[in-house]
Amino acid sequence: MKHMKSATLFNTSVFIIVLLIPFLGWSQVNRLKPPKRNSKIESVDKFVNHSFELYHKVFVYDSLYKAGVEVPAEIEDALIERAERDVDSLWQEVPNIVDDISDAPFMKQAKATFNLNRSKKALKFCMTAVKEYFVGIKEDED
Repeated sequence: MKHMKSATLFNTSVFIIVLLIPFLGWSQVNRLKPPKRNSKIESVDKFVNHSFELYHKVFVYDSLYKAGVEVPAEIEDALIERAERDVDSLWQEVPNIVDDISDAPFMKQAKATFNLNRSKKALKFCMTAVKEYFVGIKEDED
C-alpha cells in the first residue's frame, strides 16, 4: 500500500513536470518575426519593412551586449549610422500612412493594422533597448 502511494506520487510529479516543460520554452524572449503577408498599401509596407530592419540591427546589438561580447567601435559607429538612416526613412513614411489606410478597402485596412501592430512591438523593443544602453535604467531602491 505504501509502495503504491509513492508510485502514484512519483507518476503525478512526472506528469506535472512534463506538462510544464513547454511553458519554460515559451517564457524566453524570442526574436519578433515580420508579417508574412504585405497589406498591399505601399506606405504601410515600407514602414513595416523599415521598422523591422531597424529592429534586426538593434536585436543583434542587444544579443551581443547581453552575451558580453565587446563590439568594436567601428562596427558600433556603422551600426548607429545605419540605424539613424532607418529612423529617417521611417519618418518619411509616417505622413502618408493615415491617408493611405483610410482610402483602402476594409480587408486591406485590417491587414495594415495588424502589420502596424507588429511593427509597433518591434519599435517598442528598439526604444527600450536604446534607452537601456544610452540612458541607463535606474535600479530599484529598496
